[in-house]
Amino acid sequence: MNASKIVESLNDRCKYIFSIIQKDGPITKNQLINKADMKLSTLNRDFQLLLDSKIIVEAATAKSTGGRKPALFDVNPYGFYSIGIDISRTYTQIVVTNLKIEMVADKVINHFCNIDDIIQIIPKCIKDLFNTLQIDKSMLLGIGIGIVGGFDVKALQDKLIKGFEVPVYIDNGANTAVLGEYFFGLGKDKQNTAYINCGVGIRTGVISSGILMRTINNTEDAFGHMIVQTGGELCSCGNYGCIESYSSITKITEKFISELEKGKNIFLDRDIKEIDYIDVCSLAEDNNEYAINVLMYAALNFGIGLANFIRLFNPQLIILSGPLIKQSKLFFDECKKIALENCHINNNDIKFNRGGYFKNKSICVGASVMVIKELLSSK
Repeated sequence: MNASKIVESLNDRCKYIFSIIQKDGPITKNQLINKADMKLSTLNRDFQLLLDSKIIVEAATAKSTGGRKPALFDVNPYGFYSIGIDISRTYTQIVVTNLKIEMVADKVINHFCNIDDIIQIIPKCIKDLFNTLQIDKSMLLGIGIGIVGGFDVKALQDKLIKGFEVPVYIDNGANTAVLGEYFFGLGKDKQNTAYINCGVGIRTGVISSGILMRTINNTEDAFGHMIVQTGGELCSCGNYGCIESYSSITKITEKFISELEKGKNIFLDRDIKEIDYIDVCSLAEDNNEYAINVLMYAALNFGIGLANFIRLFNPQLIILSGPLIKQSKLFFDECKKIALENCHINNNDIKFNRGGYFKNKSICVGASVMVIKELLSSK
């Protein structure tokens, strides 16, 4: 029986026990009894099933409080693996994780080709990673894919199912990222967590009271298309004044180039059409007033939208990630400041984080987590 079938075949109590050990292990049996709120006889029967299937193992011994040292149990870091794939507009990233959600291998493919070519490349990359790790495909739990809106990867899903004989799950990249952060990252002790990726578009994933929130048509850009200025800038969605029409890396770059075209060109030896958002962020760090003004205006509109978002969802943790956040601490700090000044919440204990626990791998690691969560919820 392959790894995915082993997990799918577990009864509900086994799956519940496993999820506790995966989150809180290494753990003693007494600690597990208290967390699972089960009788010892009930726990022992299902616990043994998990041990026999090698999904959990005895990891070590705990400190003794007198008498024999109790055994510590944890999920098996070997023998069960899942794959997470992040397909964005400019790159594809693949990670292999074990049951501890530790990355054991990763691969980045920069997009110098179209999506059809990527569909052909990904299965080969997975096989190469498995060969390097000496992992048999029978040890694979499944494959998760986090995608950017507008990509159709049904052909890839079919190809992976046929080639690896495991379930393949697909969701928006922002949703997979927030899953990973909520269960195994910075959101482990939070009920309400938001993940916002700031790049070519603005992508958002939200977990509220432990539930992944899905918008109309399951779009991940609902926050990005929140209107913050009536009759403002034209957005790609056709509306005017959306956050994304001010705060995406594309719009920030366009705004900066527009300033240069007014006679403020500081790139006298370069075609200003070659300037990108990294140049803008770098200049702002060097105290260039034009770059600072452009980023501050983008952060103002983003921060106002974020204040509205906070009042709607009451997040305890907001992770801002993506290329813009990575390149500009100024943008991150100003967004946070504007949001907190305008959300008008007393005793505000919202935590902000720049990048998240898994940094630039949040989407693909979260896609790997999605595999395990889907298998545990299967009937």
